[in-house]
Amino acid sequence: MMVASTTIEIADLRRACGRFATGVAVVTACHGGQVVGMTINSFSSVSLQPPLVLWSLRNGAKSRQVFETAASFAISILSSEQARLARCFAVGSLEGFAMAETVASPGGLPLIAGAIAHMECATCDIRNGGDHRIIIGSVNSLAVHEGAPLLFYGGQLLSDTKNLEQLVKS
Repeated sequence: MMVASTTIEIADLRRACGRFATGVAVVTACHGGQVVGMTINSFSSVSLQPPLVLWSLRNGAKSRQVFETAASFAISILSSEQARLARCFAVGSLEGFAMAETVASPGGLPLIAGAIAHMECATCDIRNGGDHRIIIGSVNSLAVHEGAPLLFYGGQLLSDTKNLEQLVKS
């Protein structure tokens, strides 16, 4: 066991936060005819009444301007079978859209087919958060589907919970 430290090193913080298993999602938006999408694990519910969610966008992201100026965004929470798509959208290119089957949200945003949940949100606030922007959205529509989630733990995508059990033991 490590002794607590008051000096926070980036690598130590990344390792500590990596001990928190999260789901994996793709967030999409469109503004000025430009469609963008990126893999995130920084997604969280904020409030049930009113229905609010948030996600974090790295300040240096190529798609930052589109996400910040778009009136809305869509979240597709990925299934355990969509690790390849998560990797494609993680590199910040449009390659993910080329290989993903998408369906349109009620507002016309791309949703990833086969995801276990979809949400379309109106952007209602954007806050500074260190080296990220925190984007808060009001959920306008959603759909929930059956399936197991894709997880992110210890810097790895995990599509099988048996892998998680082995990783935690190591």
